[in-house]
Amino acid sequence: MMSDDRNRWEERYAAGSTSSDGPSDFLVAHAALLHGRVLDVAGGSGRNALFLARRGLRVDVLDIALAGLRLAQRAARAERLDVRLVQADLESFPLPRALYDAAINIRYLQRSLFEPLQAAVKVGGILLFETFLIDQQTLGHCRNPAYLLQRGELRAAFSRCDILVYEEGLFQSASQSAYLARLVARRSQR
Repeated sequence: MMSDDRNRWEERYAAGSTSSDGPSDFLVAHAALLHGRVLDVAGGSGRNALFLARRGLRVDVLDIALAGLRLAQRAARAERLDVRLVQADLESFPLPRALYDAAINIRYLQRSLFEPLQAAVKVGGILLFETFLIDQQTLGHCRNPAYLLQRGELRAAFSRCDILVYEEGLFQSASQSAYLARLVARRSQR
C-alpha cells in the first residue's frame, strides 16, 4: 500500500503537480507562534517549510516522495534557506523525541502519528495541525474515510496539550473550499 502511495506521489511531483504554490492560510495566520526548529511531516514539495524557513526557522521536512523533496531542495538552495529534507515512510520512520520547538502537519492524516508528533515537540512547543474532515466527501477530494477526520477527533487526539486554537468546518480560500479541522496546541507537562 505505502509503495502505491509513494509511486502516486512520485508521479504527481515528477509531472509538476503540487497541491498549491503557497503555504497553508492557517499556517500563515499562526506562524508568529512558531520559532526555532520545526518538523514538517508529509511536507511534499516544501510549500509550508519554505514559508517558515523564509521567516528564519530551521525546518526538517519528512516525506515519502523523493521527487517532491527535490523540488523543495532546489527552492531552498536557490534562496539559501535552512531546510533539511528526509525521505521517509512515516508508517515506519520513528520520529525523534523532544527535539523540535514546533511541528506542523498540513493536509495529511495518519492517526498513528498523533502521539509521536506530540512527543517530537519539546514541552512548551507548538503543534499546528490542519486536515480534512469527513464532510469533505461531499466536495470531492478526498473521499476515503481513512484519510478524513471525524468531527471532534483532532481535539480529542491532542487533549493532553493546551489547545490554543481549534476550529472545524467549511473554509474558503482563493483557490478552493474545504471541510477542515484545524488545531494549534502547546505541548504541556501532562
